[in-house]
Amino acid sequence: MIIFTISPIYDVNAAFLYKSYVVKIDRGRDILCDPYIVQKNDWIYKLFRQRGEISQKDFPEFLNIFKRINPHIRNINRILPDQHVFIPLKILSKDSMPGQSSGIVTIPFVTISNIPEVLKNHSTAYTVKQGDCLSRLIVQGYRTDEATTELYREGLKLFRLINPGIVDPDLIHAGQKIYIPNPPIRNQPWYKSLFDASGNIVEKIVMGDTVASSAIDEAAVAPSPFNQLAFALDAKLLNKGTYYFPMQGEEDFSLDLSKFPVIELKNQSKIMFQENDIQGYTLNAVKSFWKNVTIIPVSQESSSDQLFDLVMNSVFKDNIKEKLSFSDKGIEVNITAKWIIETVCISFVENPDECTPGSICRYLESQGIIVKDIIKDGKVTHHDKKEVQYRGPDENVIFIKDRERKIIVNDLLKAMGCKYEQNINITFPYKGIQVEALSNLISLKNDTPLIVDFGNIYGEAASAIKKAGMEVVQIDTGDNINTVILKLLKGIGLDYTTDPMFFVAKRPEKHNTSLTIPGFLVTDSESNNILISTVPLHNELIQFLRDRDLKVVIVQSQEHQD
Repeated sequence: MIIFTISPIYDVNAAFLYKSYVVKIDRGRDILCDPYIVQKNDWIYKLFRQRGEISQKDFPEFLNIFKRINPHIRNINRILPDQHVFIPLKILSKDSMPGQSSGIVTIPFVTISNIPEVLKNHSTAYTVKQGDCLSRLIVQGYRTDEATTELYREGLKLFRLINPGIVDPDLIHAGQKIYIPNPPIRNQPWYKSLFDASGNIVEKIVMGDTVASSAIDEAAVAPSPFNQLAFALDAKLLNKGTYYFPMQGEEDFSLDLSKFPVIELKNQSKIMFQENDIQGYTLNAVKSFWKNVTIIPVSQESSSDQLFDLVMNSVFKDNIKEKLSFSDKGIEVNITAKWIIETVCISFVENPDECTPGSICRYLESQGIIVKDIIKDGKVTHHDKKEVQYRGPDENVIFIKDRERKIIVNDLLKAMGCKYEQNINITFPYKGIQVEALSNLISLKNDTPLIVDFGNIYGEAASAIKKAGMEVVQIDTGDNINTVILKLLKGIGLDYTTDPMFFVAKRPEKHNTSLTIPGFLVTDSESNNILISTVPLHNELIQFLRDRDLKVVIVQSQEHQD
């Protein structure tokens, strides 16, 4: 289980290292994940029950999330060694961790007095042979160019730490067992943290009284444009360490990923970035091993806008659109974004408040559409408000069945907060006499009585009632639900909008999503807003409307009733 706080008490030999986690999207929710390579004898239930908050609290939900974010694992009971998986650790509330919007979260952590043991796991055991020289072994084993480079010196320092029994590295002897650090250790996110500013191994850290759990947030770096691009494309960013290409009959070709970052897409194609002109030998070597690679000249100081524009115009220009529309049970959904690649909608926003609400993201994902909002400057603002899925019950969410008209009218008026009385006696003058009749009465705030009639009053009787100072709303047997609602709204005198349209995010309409919902947006006498929908609404849409402080009334037609 990963702990995300730092205790104020430290072992004097503790080291402050860093680990990067991946943020995956599952049904519109941010899931903090640990990239993991399956080891021999790993068993999913035994292994994963020891990892993270989700598996601790709700293991069945953990398994469901694991299956969705690892679609390449067809049978979780048959995971294989060397398979790459994402282990879900924690469901994150919106923008709760620095770098979350980029898809990469870097977290500092303390490892107590175990640096040599950790490094030994990233080394290879070797038995010294006659004539072996340590410098040559490190150059070959750690894949450094020569024994005078900084990389060689780092390898030698790691060697000394892993092999504390060797006092003098120049005095190794045949038959002696030693451990040589492996080159891939340089790709570990915490590798640079092993060395101080002078290049020496960190053996202890001095923590002042000001260190607290909030240090995690302060230490984590803002996401780079390359991180943001990888997140938007649901791709893997390779920007640390060295990528080795085996060369037949000669030394392996190495690519410094800090100088030539690479983004690997899900279809295994790659995008490589170069800041300066790339040498012909390097270019040919890369293209010979990576058949489907696009090389893009770009400055490492490029802004997110510049980087995205370059990639979209170079790699995806034939597949990009700006609009995506669909209809869901009568609801018209229109999405406009900066870039839409198939069903992934990518836009830049100025700040987190402009992001698409989580409820809408989850709704769109249920329709097969993914929304990715990228914050331009990479900064993350923390919000206390958590976005939760609507699960009911809620007194401000009312379902009305489309059935006999008298029942519908009663339910609608009750939902709108109107005082409505059925089968009461009314009297009115008709041809010189007082006539008494049973009717239905809406009491309005201006004390004007409003009669609701279902075909019992007609002709001269209706005129006589109006002359007596009462208004009449006449509901006919053949009226459909829209006509019934319209007659009531006009009779009561409420302001309304037919088939209202909602823009879901608090940002300009140009790159936004709109929902047009059949029905009526009503402002009642207390200035409260009520949406009367005449089509079914997805739970997440109900949550979105409730977050807008709307009372939601859903009229269920016969075809949608159970």
